[in-house]
Amino acid sequence: MATLAGLALLAGCGSKTSTERAFDPDTLPEAFARSTAALMAPGTTRAFQITPEGDLFNGAWRIRIQPSSGDSVAGAPRAIGSDERRWPVYRWVRHAGGVRFEFEAVAVPDRAPRDSALLASVRVRAENRGTSPANVRVAWALEDRGPSPLFRVWDFDPASEAPAALRWAGRDGKALAHALGGGDGEGAMRTTSWTLAPGERHDDRFVFATYAVPAATLRRFAARPHVEIAREVREDWEHRLAAGVRLELGDPEVERAFDAARIVLLSLRERRGDSWVPIGGPFHYRDVWLRDGARAIHALAVAGHLREARELAAGFELFQWPNGAFLSQRGQLDGTGQALWAFEQAGLRADTAGVAHAAELARRAIQWSENQRAFGRIAGWPYGRMLPFGEPRDAELVRAQLTGNDAWMLAGYRAAERLLRAAGRTDDADSVARAAAAYREDFRAALARTGRADVPPSWQNVGRDWGNLSAGYPCRALPERDPHLRALAERVWREAGGAGLGFYAHRDSLHGYNFADLASWALRVGERDSADHMLQALLDWRTASGGAAELFSGPHRDWGVNPPPHATSAAVLVDLVRNALVYDEDDTLHLTLGARRGWWKGAELKGAPTFWGRLDLSFGSDGREAWWRWSQVPVWTSLTLPPGTVLDGEPPAPLRTGAAGTLMVPPGTGEARVRIRSVPGAS
Repeated sequence: MATLAGLALLAGCGSKTSTERAFDPDTLPEAFARSTAALMAPGTTRAFQITPEGDLFNGAWRIRIQPSSGDSVAGAPRAIGSDERRWPVYRWVRHAGGVRFEFEAVAVPDRAPRDSALLASVRVRAENRGTSPANVRVAWALEDRGPSPLFRVWDFDPASEAPAALRWAGRDGKALAHALGGGDGEGAMRTTSWTLAPGERHDDRFVFATYAVPAATLRRFAARPHVEIAREVREDWEHRLAAGVRLELGDPEVERAFDAARIVLLSLRERRGDSWVPIGGPFHYRDVWLRDGARAIHALAVAGHLREARELAAGFELFQWPNGAFLSQRGQLDGTGQALWAFEQAGLRADTAGVAHAAELARRAIQWSENQRAFGRIAGWPYGRMLPFGEPRDAELVRAQLTGNDAWMLAGYRAAERLLRAAGRTDDADSVARAAAAYREDFRAALARTGRADVPPSWQNVGRDWGNLSAGYPCRALPERDPHLRALAERVWREAGGAGLGFYAHRDSLHGYNFADLASWALRVGERDSADHMLQALLDWRTASGGAAELFSGPHRDWGVNPPPHATSAAVLVDLVRNALVYDEDDTLHLTLGARRGWWKGAELKGAPTFWGRLDLSFGSDGREAWWRWSQVPVWTSLTLPPGTVLDGEPPAPLRTGAAGTLMVPPGTGEARVRIRSVPGAS
C-alpha cells in the first residue's frame, strides 16, 4: 500500500466527539432541483463549488469523489446543507447499497502572505447500515476543469494548470501540491478502502487548496482535527456577525436567512492591490459589477457592517474614469448613480467621518452627468436631456436609453448633495440640489412624452423591466405615491401572475431579486401584504445551505448555468428585512413598517446604523396594547401598528395619529404605548 508517511492523522474510526454539532442535510429545505453550495472566504480569489454531484470544483480543476460499496456506486446527494442553514459548515449524504456516506466540508484562508488561497478540509464518514459486511471504497481524483465551465476564474492559466500539473502531496514538504490524502494510487487518483461490519463506521479525510501550495502547508492544515476547524469556522462567523445588527424576532427562519445572506456578502469580497472590492458571486460572477456591488455595500451598511461597507465603497474609486463617470462593465451607465448611492449609504450612517474624499468623487461624477445632459440639450433630439444610449449586455436585452440609468443617476444627485453637505461644501451642495431639481423635471417631462401610464424600461419603450423597477425605491426618482409607480407595480405583478408569486417573471425565467425594490416601495405606501409575499419568496427560494440564485426556472426549479449564491439576491433579503423594521431614507424614521404578526410577540433589533446614529429597537403586543422602545432621534418617528389592528381610541400625548395604521411621534421621544383592537377580516 502506497500510503504517505504521517497520513494516519487523516483517517480514523470511532464515534463522534462531544464537540461535533449534529445536523442532517437531508432534513433541510432545498428550493432547487440541483443542490449546491460554496466553500469561500473573504479575500480569497477562488472558491470551491460543492457540485450537485457531490464533487468539488474551483473553476480551474475538479476533485471527483466516487464512493462505492461492492458493485454499488453512490448517486448524487439530495441536498448540500449548512449548519442551521446559515453557518458555512457543509454536509451532504450519498448512498451505495446499505452504506451511508456523509461528507462534511469547511474552508479557511491560507495564512499570510498567501491568504488569497483557500484551504478546504473534507471528511467522509461511511456507515454500514446493512445486515452484512460491506467492502467500502472512496476514490478521490484531481481532474481538468473540462468543457463549459460555470466559472469566471480571472487568474486561470491553462498552460500552468494543465491536468498533468495537478499534484498530490508527497514526502517533500517544499514541493507544490494541490491536495493531501492517504490511500493507494498513482498520478491524480487516490483511493481508500476498508471493510465495515454491520453497524460499523469509519472516517476518512482529505485536504485541498485552491492553488498549488507547499506540501508542508497542507500537512500543517491537516494536523488540525477536522472537527476543530469546523468549530472554529462557526465561531469565527458568529464573532463577525455579532459586530453587526443583532436580530431577535422569534422567527428562526428569518433570523437565519438574514445571517446566511450576511455571510454571503461578507465572503464575496476580494482585494485589488490595497483596495477591497465586492464581487457578484463566488463562481461565474467573480468580477465587479457596480450594480451588484452597490447593493452589497448598502446591505452591509444597514446590517451594521460599516467597516466592510466603507472599505468596499472606497474600492469603487478604482472604477471612476477620468471624465468622472463610474463604469465597471461596458454599457452599464447606471453605475455612476449606484456608486454615489453606495458612498452615501456607507458614509453617512452612524457617523460622517471620512466623507470628504467621497464627496469630491461625487462632485466629479455629477459634473460628468451635467455635461452629458448639456450635450443633449444642444442636440435638441427627443430625450436628449436623459443619459445616452447604452447596451448593458444584461437582462435588459436591449440597446436604448434606459429609464433606470436616469433613475439611478437621480439617486446619485441626492447622494452627492448629502455627501457635500456632510463635508461642509455648502455651495457645491446647493449647486447639485439645483441641478437635481432640473433633472427631476426633465425626468417627469420625458415620462409624459412616452405616453405611458407606468414607468417603461427605456425611453424608447423597448427592453425588459430592470432599472425602472427601482424608480420608486431606492432611487426615489418619483414621489412614492406617484401613479406611474403604482401602474408599474400593478403591471409587472399582473404579468408575473400576481404579487403573491414574489418574483419578476418572464417566459424563460424567474429573477431572484428584481421584485425586492417594489416590495420596499409597497411597504412605504402601506401595502404590507405585497411586501411580505416578496419576503416569503426570498425565504422559500433558497438552497439548503442558505444561498439564493439570481435567475432560475420556476417550473423546473433549476438555476441552469447560474449557480447560487448571488450577492444581490443576498443583499435584497437583508434590505427588505431591515426596511420591515427600520426605514430611514427620508426625513422621518419609520419603524415596524412590515413587522410580521409573529414578531409582535416581542422582538429586538440592536445596533442598526441610521442617518441619525445607531439605533436599538424593541416592540411587542398582547393584542390589546402595542408598545415600542427605540433610541431617540432628532426627527419625527412613524410607528406602524401590528397587522390587522387599528387604534382603540385616541393615542396619548405627545403621539399623533398618522397615515392609516400609523402613529407619529415627535423628535426626542423613544417610547410609545397605545391601545389597539383587531379588525375582523383584516390580514
